[in-house]
Amino acid sequence: SIRPTEVSIEYDGKLFEGEIMLFLVSLTNSVGGFEKLAPDSSLNDGLFDLLILKKVNLADFIRVATLAIRGEHINDPHVIYTKANRVKVNPTEKMQINLDGEYGGLLPGEFVNLYQHINVLVSKEKAEKMDKE
Repeated sequence: SIRPTEVSIEYDGKLFEGEIMLFLVSLTNSVGGFEKLAPDSSLNDGLFDLLILKKVNLADFIRVATLAIRGEHINDPHVIYTKANRVKVNPTEKMQINLDGEYGGLLPGEFVNLYQHINVLVSKEKAEKMDKE
């Protein structure tokens, strides 16, 4: 059950305050089986892709979700889509975190991108494919 929640979201020196339907902090373009939710995402830039869906009615929610399937939601006036190194979320009421389909605790919380914190070896072919996506 998605319903509007009042939050403050700080991201790299900027602040959003208001009601949101959901927010997404992502490292890749593929989220929950959707390949274009974060279309400008890059594993190599050291930044999260932050998506905030402001409070909308059911009809607008369905419209934005339909746009998101094609990656066309990022220019919608109800959507904030940006990149950030650090994201701090503080809701005014209980809000759960969903980590790739699993319960991830309760907010408030802070997400910090630890760029190149671990080394991952990827074959040249896989790296070239990832860069093209």
